[in-house]
Amino acid sequence: MNRLAEKFGSRVEIIGFPCNQFGEQTNVNNDEFLNFLKYVRPGKGFEPRESITLCEKTDVNGADAAPVFTWMREALRFPSDGMADTQSRGFPDDDVLILPHESTVKVEGRTRSVAAWSPVRRSDIAWNFEKFLFDARGQPVRRFSRFYDTNEIATDLDALLAQGD
Repeated sequence: MNRLAEKFGSRVEIIGFPCNQFGEQTNVNNDEFLNFLKYVRPGKGFEPRESITLCEKTDVNGADAAPVFTWMREALRFPSDGMADTQSRGFPDDDVLILPHESTVKVEGRTRSVAAWSPVRRSDIAWNFEKFLFDARGQPVRRFSRFYDTNEIATDLDALLAQGD
């Protein structure tokens, strides 16, 4: 996101919503989140650009999802990356909702994922770093999976800005 913020400056708004619904990977208070980014995940001194707005931790799925995420998921029900298998799992990235992680259980000898929210819907955000692109009027244009290279969004942003949206 920092590279997009550098490239486009004030011509775009970048907003991040920390969420702890995915493997409890953001298990810190809002006051601790910037230090968490800098020293833990991704660490190595990472700091988001000042032009990036970071919101408070937000539920993005389930009955307690923030209304804006319910609206975004209804508007763009699935990522539009295409049906690539970038992780060599034998099925497309867009087809993956929940991967086995720390929150797994054994059912009949097989590992099953357990979602940290209910109800689980087909349109749910699958994991950290799904991205939504909006036009200048605030309308959702495209949804990208967590596997989509964030830097590649620049192509879509260039196209939107060229249209005057």
